[in-house]
Amino acid sequence: MAQKLKVSVCMITYGHEKYIREAIEGVLMQECDFEVELIVANDCSPDRTDKVIQEIIKNHPKGSWIKYFKHESNIGIMPNFLFALKQCQGKYVAMCEGDDYWITSDKLQKQVNILENNKDVGLVYTNVKLFMQKGGYFVDSPERYVQKQSDVIPQMLKSKFVEFATTVFRKSILFKAIGILKKELENKVIGDTRIILEVINYSELYYLNDITTVYRIVDGSASHPINLDKFIFAHMDTYNCRKNFVIRNNLNKSWLSDAICNTNRGLVNKAFVAKSYTDVYKLMKNLLIVDTLQYCTWEIFKRKIDIIILLKLVLSFTGVGIIRQKIR
Repeated sequence: MAQKLKVSVCMITYGHEKYIREAIEGVLMQECDFEVELIVANDCSPDRTDKVIQEIIKNHPKGSWIKYFKHESNIGIMPNFLFALKQCQGKYVAMCEGDDYWITSDKLQKQVNILENNKDVGLVYTNVKLFMQKGGYFVDSPERYVQKQSDVIPQMLKSKFVEFATTVFRKSILFKAIGILKKELENKVIGDTRIILEVINYSELYYLNDITTVYRIVDGSASHPINLDKFIFAHMDTYNCRKNFVIRNNLNKSWLSDAICNTNRGLVNKAFVAKSYTDVYKLMKNLLIVDTLQYCTWEIFKRKIDIIILLKLVLSFTGVGIIRQKIR
């Protein structure tokens, strides 16, 4: 007798008291013809996240889907994520962090059907709706489709078009990628882009043009930090994960051109609104001058680094931006 298909949903959470119910219930509302396990790993949240999860397990009709783990001390985002992945027993693994949520009941069924019928596909992703938590409003996302498989990696290096909370992975390919990346993932913020790049290097990518997920943008979160040092760490890690991938796989280094320019633009824009020379220095010392000269094409450089960015660069060094901030 054939073993029944099982799908795992990997959900990490920390301080998500306000959001975790929506995240969990978005999974539990799935209507599937296969078994689902929801792995929830709570990284010692200081708020009522634990109580909310326990209440759902106790009272929800599908509470038995949930396999809940609570760490006694905080171990960090990436160790918690890797821990949660180890608990996943399914043939396929879906991702949804504790502050995002699914909005369609057939999301998993549709994505798993695609994976079952397309053995070369290692990852199925969908369209997404963005929710700006600070402003309390939704933003529709443009269609995230790349027509040619040969364009998938260059486009992903240019900008992330796959939202992690929409994804379902073939576990065998996912775990192969994790094995390659294990050392690099330690103490890093950007895990999703690293994993997606590695998976699409070994398998095909499939886009389901349904809006299945709400991705919540929360100021102060790991991916959208307010603290300057954390911003710099995350901003540079966003670039370095792409650079490491290109070098490790001996790919065309000019594919980094957009990422280099985007990183430099982000640093200059942040420096222009900095409140002290110390902050300007912290930002400017990370400018990718060597990589710009080595890898960036002139065509992309002149399109991305326009006169406005160059003016902001000069004004930041002269302190005009700081004076403007103090006058405000």
